[in-house]
Order: sequence, then C-alpha cells, then structure tokens
Amino acid sequence: MYSTTMAKRSTSGQARAVERFLASVPQGKSSRQQGNIKSNASQAQRIYLAVPPRDIPKARSLGAHLDYDRRLCWIDASMDRTPFAEWIVDETVLANAGIDPEEAIADFSLAMRTFGLIPDTVRADGAWHTAKVETPAGPRNSGSYKLERVGGEWRGYIRNFKGASGPWRFQKGRLTREQRAALEAADSDRRAARAAKVIEEQREIAARALKVLVTLPEVECDAHPYLARKGVAAHGLRIASGRGMDMITLLNLEHFKSTSDEYLIAPGRDIQDRLRTVQALGPDGSKLFTKGARKTGAFHLIGARRVADLVSAPAVLLSEGYATGASIYEATGLPVVVCFDAGNLVAVAKDLVHVLPRRQPKLVCADNDQFFLETAVTRIAELGSVAPETECSFKVNAGPRDATRTVRIVDAIADGQWHASAHGKYRLAVECRCGVARSVTVDVITGSDGKHVRSTTSNRGVDSAAEAARILRCQAIVPVFNSLVGRPTDFNDLASAEGLAAVREQVRVMLPRELVSTNATER
Repeated sequence: MYSTTMAKRSTSGQARAVERFLASVPQGKSSRQQGNIKSNASQAQRIYLAVPPRDIPKARSLGAHLDYDRRLCWIDASMDRTPFAEWIVDETVLANAGIDPEEAIADFSLAMRTFGLIPDTVRADGAWHTAKVETPAGPRNSGSYKLERVGGEWRGYIRNFKGASGPWRFQKGRLTREQRAALEAADSDRRAARAAKVIEEQREIAARALKVLVTLPEVECDAHPYLARKGVAAHGLRIASGRGMDMITLLNLEHFKSTSDEYLIAPGRDIQDRLRTVQALGPDGSKLFTKGARKTGAFHLIGARRVADLVSAPAVLLSEGYATGASIYEATGLPVVVCFDAGNLVAVAKDLVHVLPRRQPKLVCADNDQFFLETAVTRIAELGSVAPETECSFKVNAGPRDATRTVRIVDAIADGQWHASAHGKYRLAVECRCGVARSVTVDVITGSDGKHVRSTTSNRGVDSAAEAARILRCQAIVPVFNSLVGRPTDFNDLASAEGLAAVREQVRVMLPRELVSTNATER
C-alpha cells in the first residue's frame, strides 16, 4: 500500500548515523547506575527515629546509626525495634497527633469531586493515577491525581484535563520537629527508590521499543493518509502495521486493538541521542505515545540525523507537532526539533540550552491557539446553556508584536457568576492581563442530570513558546494568516492555506536572510 524500504539511507554516512542512534539506548546498566539503584534500595530499608538532640548519644549507645547530613538517627528495618520504641513514628503516633489516614483520604475524595473527578479507590502512594471525569458524553478518563503523606502531612494534586487543576493539603494534625524530620527523611528515601525504579522501567520500555523500531521500514513516499492530509513529506519516519505485535511493543500496550491501519512512527530521543519514546501517527490523525516511557524532554529531528548536527547547524527551529515541523523544514531547509506538544516545548528547551551554542540563531515556532474563547462559548451552546441576548467583547493575541483581535461573545455573560438558562446553568470567567484575554474557565451544570463539567482553556501554544524562547535566549514567532476561516493555528495550516512561500517569508524576517533556503518545492 505504501512505498517503503527496510532501513534504507541515501549514503553510507547516514546509515552509520542511524545505526548509532538505534543502538544508543543501553541494554544493560553501568556499574554507576547499578550502584545508585543499590544505594536507593538500601536507604529505603532504613527506619528514621524522632530523637531529640539531647537523646542522640543514648540512641547511638543502643545501636542506632547517625545520618550526619540529616542529623537524624536511624536503624535498619531488620533490627529489633523495642529499644527504640519511644522514637519510632508509627500510625499510633500519627493518630494521637490527629492525623487520621481515613479522614485524610475522605477529605481528598471530596476535593476530587469539586474538581469534577469521580473518586473510586483512592491510592495514596505518591504516584499519578488516572481518574474519571464527568463529561456530556458520560464518564471519561480525563483526570488524574496523586496523593501522599510527606513528613506526616497529607498532600495531593488533582488534575481535570477538561477543567481546573490544583493542589490539596490536609489541614489537621501537629507533629514535633523531630517527628516531621524523621517522616520527611523516610519519604525522601522512598521517593528516591521509586524514581530509580521508574527510570529503570523507562529504560526497559525504550529498549523493547528499540528492538522493534530497527526492524520497521522507512516511509519513502507520502501516500499515508496522515501525510496526504497534512500535505507534508516523511522525514525520519518509519511505518508499523496495526496487526501483530509491533504496535503492542512500540506503545507498550498489551491490549492494543489489532487493526488493518498502518501507523507512522516518529522516534523520540533525548540530547544524548538515546531513544526515549515513540509517537505513532494514525491515518485518522490520532497520536499515541509509548505508555510508561519518558516523553518529557523527548523530541524528533527533521533535517538533522543527530543532536551533534544541530550544534553545527546555521540555525535551529523548534515546533510542536510533526506536521508543523515538516512544513517549516520544507519551507526553510533548516533543521527542526519537533517537541510533540506545547507542554514539552519548555522541557526540550531546558535540555537544548546546555548543548546548543549561545550565539547560534534559534527560533521557536509557536502554535497560536487563539480561538480558546470561541471554543468555550461553543461548549456552552452545545450543552444547551445559552443566556438571553447579551453581548460582550474581549481582545486576544492574534499575531506577532502583541497584535490582537476582538472576539465578540453573544448570548453568554462572561462575569464569573452563575447564570440560569432553559437547560441548566453556566458560569463563564475570562482572565485578562493588560487588557488581553489569557484564559477562560467554563462551568456548566445540566438540568437533566445535574452533572457539573468544568473546562479551562488558554493560548497554551503561545505561552509555552514564549517560555521556551526565554530559556533559549531567542525569539518566538506565531503564524499570521490572511484569513481566519477554519480557525487556523499553526505553520502547517499556513502552508496549507497560503503555500510554503508564506511560511518561508514569515520565518525569514526572524532570522538572518541568508540562512533561509529558497529551494523549497511549492505544494
């Protein structure tokens, strides 16, 4: 169906570079890594004691060890605890201090509901867990939470990916300074051991994905539906069948549903050229990442074979998605770092700033998610919560140099207060800074079932690009469109609507003119 070749490259040098990249994920652990993991494991077996300074000599005479960095006494978990009972902070001590785990979890469950999540069995292990969120289409896995006890204090964080997110803390209970220090040390050791375990699991997941990746053919034409729809070529992509075990291993999804579709595979590497994750692009535009792999800081390269090529490049550009990056590369001829999404732009920038020359021209090519206000109002209308005839207007960022446009909100009141309608009630709040709308939060309660749905949106593309540009000490650019019909946001939309020449000219003005190639082929 597609024209492919097994690991074919145009030159032997490119082939060697690819092999170096594909062999870059270590299959085993170095002695240093093994030592760190062993150290973390041994520390996790300590029991820290809440010993007042005056009693430290007594505790040591009984066989306790002293952690000089923390100024804390500790014993090995295998030791007899009886001589140290007065200094051990256990559940009985916490209960006497007014810190009841059941009460804390119940309070956290109530907080989850206020954020629109549906509490099930709450796990207080400090790890992120998926949670269901009430939506107009019913419960969906659109939320997450983490809950842990840190230094005797219960703390958590709640995320509603369709609404608001925020921290939580249990307000009850008091401990002595020594008790808090002992618990904090134990928590720190557990977190270190857990982090070491996660890193090891991520290495193993990446190693398994790598074994499949090296067997996949490269895409040599643009016949895949995703590429055809986006109007871009394949740059460093491979292709995997939805049948068999390849996608199961690549995505680390045991229950991946077999399909006749074929997926484009974009390897995600780190600044040491080690494979960290892969992104699978489906023919329907779906985007999937390797479950459990390290996506943060991972990126795909277009126009460069390895990070060393970026260091010697005349300029480096950054983008969010693959299609956007491909359009920019095809228009300019300059290497592009595809960061996969807005949230990852900042993480990649934090890594690249340590390896790219400071004086090298760089440019962050932002997605201008400027239609967040319109999206919020549409959501109210779709849910049937429309106010009587009203109208107000806000300015939103629409382009470079603080250019703005005016958005008219009709039939909805944006004052942050609850308003009734024929089918329920809603609340629309717009956050503005310097007279420009930055984010909008919508709460809707439907009258039929009383479901409360909250969503918060903003121009995340511009905000993330600005922060990435600050880190890299460069500028960010947003695409400017002759027409906003269809709500275009990124440079791939610009290329589709106005051609590669428009992309090239907008990028050219932000870089030395001689750096931008004029040999791009128009679509």
